Amino acid sequence: MPSVASVLGPHAYMLTRYGVSPGEDVATAVAKLKTIAPHLANFLQEVAQRML
Repeated sequence: MPSVASVLGPHAYMLTRYGVSPGEDVATAVAKLKTIAPHLANFLQEVAQRML
C-alpha cells in the first residue's frame, strides 16, 4: 500500500491535524480517519484506488 504522501503529495500534511503522518501507509491512515473524519477516509481510499 502506498504512503499518504505519495498519494496526496504536499497536501498530505493537512491530515496531521487528524493524527495521520504523511509517511503512514494509506490503509493505516484510513483506519485512523474512519472514526474522526469518515469523509476524509473515504476520499483518501478513493484517491489511492484510482492511482493503482
